[in-house]
Amino acid sequence: MGASWKQLRETCQKPVRGGNDVAGLVFGDHASLLITKLFVDFGISPNYASVGFFLCGIAGAALQFGVGWWAFVGALLLVLYYVLDCVDGEVARWQGVVNVHWGYFDYLFHMLIKPLAFLGVGMGCHLQGNDAWPLLAAFTAAVATLWRKILIEIPGILFLKDVLRKPGSASERLPVDASAAEATAAPSALSGPRGFSLGLDLMTLRAILTNFDIGLLLLAVATGLDAFWATPVRAAGLELEFRELWLGFYGLVLPLDFLDYLVTYLRRRHFSTEMTRLLGLAHHFRAQDHERR
Repeated sequence: MGASWKQLRETCQKPVRGGNDVAGLVFGDHASLLITKLFVDFGISPNYASVGFFLCGIAGAALQFGVGWWAFVGALLLVLYYVLDCVDGEVARWQGVVNVHWGYFDYLFHMLIKPLAFLGVGMGCHLQGNDAWPLLAAFTAAVATLWRKILIEIPGILFLKDVLRKPGSASERLPVDASAAEATAAPSALSGPRGFSLGLDLMTLRAILTNFDIGLLLLAVATGLDAFWATPVRAAGLELEFRELWLGFYGLVLPLDFLDYLVTYLRRRHFSTEMTRLLGLAHHFRAQDHERR
């Protein structure tokens, strides 16, 4: 008898639900569980899900060069890319396996596929209508997506590079050391960033409209409408397909979203706060507690 749905939710999803983003709360946790159950019941390694989501992402981005049904199939593969990304973590938690090498590739895959998805859509729209604006929109969306990811991850990257790899240098390079971080940081700061909570407010709306993975779901809807309906929409005096509207929206909104995050992070000293939190976590780190098989 395989694992029950309740066991899967408790073991695979509940431990990380507090750090889930809006895409996971809206549809990721629901869409991934069926595939996770198949992996768990048949004892399949989570590495296969990692390879699968990379291949789906590359294939989905490449198929966006096409139109009609090709673009629709590509969009579905991009949605599957996100779902399999959820699956590999869930299966790993069930099996009690954490692999730092696959974690590296997981991060690298995202950094490749996210901009490629936008560039694929941009090239597809450009080739179909011979307009230049889809290329510009794809470029701005891809760069904004990458830069926002890098902006959030910079504290952790620099922490590993300049602190953890040089024992004893934390107090020389930073205004606080590990013991000071433990004493001054709030308990919630030592446990990690807070997760996202759904609500009927502007914050939730913004998160939904700027989330890349929800954008993939909307891309599947847009390409599906183009394939089934095949009737362009008139906007600003132009006849545009739904996929072009999708690209134009993210090409405008994502750069504005990134700039707002950048200004907010600088004003709130996000870097200093995050480095303090990481120092507090590192003070409690024990290598034997984090053995990776």
